[in-house]
Amino acid sequence: MSLPAAPQNRAEDFDLQALSDACSERLKSEFNQAGKIATPIPLPIVEVVEEAEGVATIWLQVPTELAAAYKPGQYFMCWNPYDNKGKMDNRNFNSEKPYSVGNIRIDSTGIDDKTAADVGQHGRTQIGFTIKNLGRQSGELTRMARGDWLAIRGPFGTTFPTPHSGSTLILVSGGIGSTPMHMAAKEARNKLGNRVQIHAIMGFRNAAESHYVELMEKLCDSLTITTDDGSLGIHGYPTAPLEALLQSVEPQQTTLLTCGPEPMMKPVLQMAVDSGMSCYAAMERYLPCSVAACGLCMVGDKLTCRDGPVMSGDWLLAQDDFGQNH
Repeated sequence: MSLPAAPQNRAEDFDLQALSDACSERLKSEFNQAGKIATPIPLPIVEVVEEAEGVATIWLQVPTELAAAYKPGQYFMCWNPYDNKGKMDNRNFNSEKPYSVGNIRIDSTGIDDKTAADVGQHGRTQIGFTIKNLGRQSGELTRMARGDWLAIRGPFGTTFPTPHSGSTLILVSGGIGSTPMHMAAKEARNKLGNRVQIHAIMGFRNAAESHYVELMEKLCDSLTITTDDGSLGIHGYPTAPLEALLQSVEPQQTTLLTCGPEPMMKPVLQMAVDSGMSCYAAMERYLPCSVAACGLCMVGDKLTCRDGPVMSGDWLLAQDDFGQNH
């Protein structure tokens, strides 16, 4: 099967923006009725940005209501309808996978800043999913192009606690765990300005895979980079600079958030608990349904899709199945 609206079958003068607007309106109608997107709705990709080696951000136009309702820590189920030949003939070749929103932006292209406020036009809202090539499904997403279809449903899941004025946030990420950490930093800075201190540690395997560094530098009061091979920043894991950082803050006024591989997050959470501060992790577990039906995303006696992905560090450290690669 090859759809008439597939990118390869579109006329050269095809209006992708008009298609994006129409799909966004459909998304808006569904969201306003149900409070979330319950079934996958396809959207045309408006842009793909290569962030680093094997890391790309897929940008989709969505209604402002949906972007405003999204909270850091939540995720969307993303479905790639194409098979490995770029068509849709191979049934069950692709399945949905959960991805956190990495960034949200307003595209004001073609809008006159002097008159936009007068006519109520503030630009089109776009959300970006930053994805790392970790296998067949995620790898194929990183190779998608402008105009390709990607279907989403959501948002689902629990969120990070909202910081309060005068508090401190410590954000520790490993690899693609950068995405919810960036959104947590962005929300805190937008809401509290300089009334919140934000310190981030970002861990990568090497310099080639580093991403979001400039974005985090703009939001954080301090940013430390670590790499497994020492090609960028501190040679080692995020736990190396974390000890000194924990000693420099007031535990009762500090919250630590983390996302990344569980073998990294476990010692990070333990260090936070030992320091006497509250801490939370955004879990990355196999999550095929997101509606608490399959039971395959269990952590202890909880479901990641329903009781997570954001979970308390104290509780996670008490679970025997936490802290290993999944």
